Amino acid sequence: MIKHSKNQPCPCDPSKQYEDCCEPFHQGHDNPNTAEQLMRSRYSAYVLQLNTYIKETWHSSNRPSLAHFTGQPIKWLGLTINKSWSNKLANEAFLEFTASYKINGKMQKMHEISRFILENNKWFYLEGKLS
Repeated sequence: MIKHSKNQPCPCDPSKQYEDCCEPFHQGHDNPNTAEQLMRSRYSAYVLQLNTYIKETWHSSNRPSLAHFTGQPIKWLGLTINKSWSNKLANEAFLEFTASYKINGKMQKMHEISRFILENNKWFYLEGKLS
Protein backbone atom coordinates (compact mmCIF):
# COMPACT_ATOMS: atom_id res chain seq x y z
CA MET A 1 0.00 0.00 0.00
CA ILE A 2 1.21 3.47 -0.87
CA LYS A 3 0.71 6.22 1.72
CA HIS A 4 -1.41 9.10 0.46
CA SER A 5 -2.10 12.08 2.64
CA LYS A 6 -5.58 13.48 2.90
CA ASN A 7 -4.69 16.92 1.60
CA GLN A 8 -3.22 15.60 -1.64
CA PRO A 9 -5.04 15.53 -4.98
CA CYS A 10 -7.04 12.39 -5.67
CA PRO A 11 -5.39 10.02 -8.16
CA CYS A 12 -8.64 9.73 -10.17
CA ASP A 13 -9.11 13.50 -10.53
CA PRO A 14 -6.32 15.91 -9.53
CA SER A 15 -8.84 18.76 -9.27
CA LYS A 16 -10.34 17.09 -6.16
CA GLN A 17 -8.82 16.33 -2.77
CA TYR A 18 -8.41 12.63 -1.94
CA GLU A 19 -10.26 13.04 1.38
CA ASP A 20 -13.29 14.46 -0.48
CA CYS A 21 -13.21 12.04 -3.39
CA CYS A 22 -12.11 8.40 -3.10
CA GLU A 23 -10.93 8.11 0.50
CA PRO A 24 -14.45 7.64 1.99
CA PHE A 25 -14.94 4.66 -0.34
CA HIS A 26 -11.51 3.21 0.43
CA GLN A 27 -12.11 3.57 4.17
CA GLY A 28 -15.53 1.88 3.93
CA HIS A 29 -17.41 4.98 5.14
CA ASP A 30 -19.46 5.24 1.95
CA ASN A 31 -20.30 3.29 -1.23
CA PRO A 32 -20.04 4.72 -4.73
CA ASN A 33 -23.44 5.91 -5.98
CA THR A 34 -22.59 5.41 -9.65
CA ALA A 35 -20.50 3.09 -11.78
CA GLU A 36 -18.26 6.04 -12.64
CA GLN A 37 -17.59 6.72 -8.96
CA LEU A 38 -16.73 3.04 -8.54
CA MET A 39 -14.43 3.14 -11.57
CA ARG A 40 -12.65 6.21 -10.25
CA SER A 41 -12.28 4.73 -6.77
CA ARG A 42 -10.91 1.49 -8.23
CA TYR A 43 -8.38 3.42 -10.34
CA SER A 44 -7.27 5.31 -7.23
CA ALA A 45 -7.05 1.99 -5.37
CA TYR A 46 -4.76 0.64 -8.11
CA VAL A 47 -2.57 3.75 -7.78
CA LEU A 48 -2.43 3.37 -4.00
CA GLN A 49 -2.12 -0.44 -4.15
CA LEU A 50 -5.27 -1.00 -2.09
CA ASN A 51 -5.65 -4.55 -3.35
CA THR A 52 -8.30 -5.58 -0.82
CA TYR A 53 -10.58 -2.74 -1.98
CA ILE A 54 -10.07 -3.72 -5.62
CA LYS A 55 -10.91 -7.33 -4.84
CA GLU A 56 -13.99 -6.44 -2.78
CA THR A 57 -15.41 -4.22 -5.56
CA TRP A 58 -15.02 -6.98 -8.16
CA HIS A 59 -18.23 -8.95 -8.68
CA SER A 60 -18.16 -12.29 -6.85
CA SER A 61 -18.93 -14.23 -10.05
CA ASN A 62 -15.42 -13.63 -11.41
CA ARG A 63 -13.44 -12.11 -8.54
CA PRO A 64 -9.75 -13.04 -8.64
CA SER A 65 -7.75 -13.99 -5.57
CA LEU A 66 -5.43 -11.46 -3.97
CA ALA A 67 -2.53 -13.34 -5.57
CA HIS A 68 -3.75 -11.88 -8.89
CA PHE A 69 -2.50 -8.47 -7.78
CA THR A 70 1.12 -9.42 -7.25
CA GLY A 71 3.63 -8.94 -10.01
CA GLN A 72 5.61 -6.17 -11.57
CA PRO A 73 4.99 -2.76 -10.06
CA ILE A 74 3.02 -0.40 -12.25
CA LYS A 75 3.19 3.36 -11.87
CA TRP A 76 -0.24 4.70 -12.80
CA LEU A 77 -0.07 8.18 -14.34
CA GLY A 78 -3.59 9.27 -15.23
CA LEU A 79 -7.20 8.34 -15.94
CA THR A 80 -9.54 9.66 -18.61
CA ILE A 81 -13.20 8.65 -18.68
CA ASN A 82 -14.08 8.75 -22.38
CA LYS A 83 -17.76 7.80 -22.21
CA SER A 84 -20.32 6.20 -19.93
CA TRP A 85 -23.78 4.77 -20.47
CA SER A 86 -26.22 2.58 -18.58
CA ASN A 87 -29.03 0.10 -18.92
CA LYS A 88 -31.11 0.95 -15.85
CA LEU A 89 -33.55 -1.89 -16.49
CA ALA A 90 -30.72 -4.40 -16.23
CA ASN A 91 -28.96 -2.57 -13.38
CA GLU A 92 -25.79 -2.34 -15.41
CA ALA A 93 -23.51 0.42 -16.63
CA PHE A 94 -20.56 0.71 -18.98
CA LEU A 95 -17.55 3.00 -18.99
CA GLU A 96 -14.96 3.53 -21.66
CA PHE A 97 -11.71 4.77 -20.18
CA THR A 98 -8.05 5.23 -20.92
CA ALA A 99 -5.41 4.87 -18.20
CA SER A 100 -1.77 5.81 -18.67
CA TYR A 101 0.94 3.96 -16.81
CA LYS A 102 4.60 3.14 -16.78
CA ILE A 103 6.03 -0.36 -16.42
CA ASN A 104 9.72 -1.17 -16.62
CA GLY A 105 10.30 2.49 -17.49
CA LYS A 106 8.11 2.25 -20.59
CA MET A 107 4.97 4.38 -21.09
CA GLN A 108 1.80 2.44 -21.87
CA LYS A 109 -1.91 3.17 -22.31
CA MET A 110 -4.75 0.89 -21.37
CA HIS A 111 -8.06 1.39 -23.18
CA GLU A 112 -10.97 -0.59 -21.80
CA ILE A 113 -14.73 -0.76 -21.91
CA SER A 114 -15.77 -1.90 -18.45
CA ARG A 115 -19.09 -3.41 -17.40
CA PHE A 116 -20.49 -2.77 -13.94
CA ILE A 117 -23.49 -4.26 -12.22
CA LEU A 118 -25.69 -2.91 -9.43
CA GLU A 119 -26.47 -5.61 -6.89
CA ASN A 120 -28.15 -5.00 -3.53
CA ASN A 121 -27.73 -1.24 -4.07
CA LYS A 122 -23.96 -1.60 -4.48
CA TRP A 123 -21.94 -1.25 -7.69
CA PHE A 124 -19.42 -3.94 -8.70
CA TYR A 125 -16.93 -4.24 -11.54
CA LEU A 126 -17.97 -7.23 -13.63
CA GLU A 127 -15.67 -7.39 -16.64
CA GLY A 128 -13.73 -5.37 -19.16
CA LYS A 129 -12.73 -5.58 -22.79
CA LEU A 130 -9.36 -4.18 -23.71
CA SER A 131 -8.83 -2.55 -27.06
